[in-house]
Amino acid sequence: IAETETPRHTAKESKPAASTTPISVPGEKPGDPSISLIEIGPRLVLTPIVILEGSFGGPVIYENKEFVSPNQIRSDLRRKKAGSYNSRAEQIGEGKAKRRDLGLRSGEGVREVGELDDRVVFA
Repeated sequence: IAETETPRHTAKESKPAASTTPISVPGEKPGDPSISLIEIGPRLVLTPIVILEGSFGGPVIYENKEFVSPNQIRSDLRRKKAGSYNSRAEQIGEGKAKRRDLGLRSGEGVREVGELDDRVVFA
């Protein structure tokens, strides 16, 4: 609700703006402040999650089963990222273990000397 003071000499000539709708007040005199409503649209939208019978407790009257907490969404995203990191780290560890077991990594593990090893063949 907007309340504006109109000058006395232009009270009859003034026209409301396109976005406002004047409200006629019974007993209004020329020169009195005019009241107009301006629609500004929704500023806040509330999604009810749980409605309880009492103020802060009691039996549940309504519960929104589709509501997912923003904290739960953030937690799921973090776990997904952590899971992909853990699987990559696990694959790297498995690759290192495989190379070590095959004797392909220098300085790691014990390399078995076989009958076709260079040291045996060219000894």
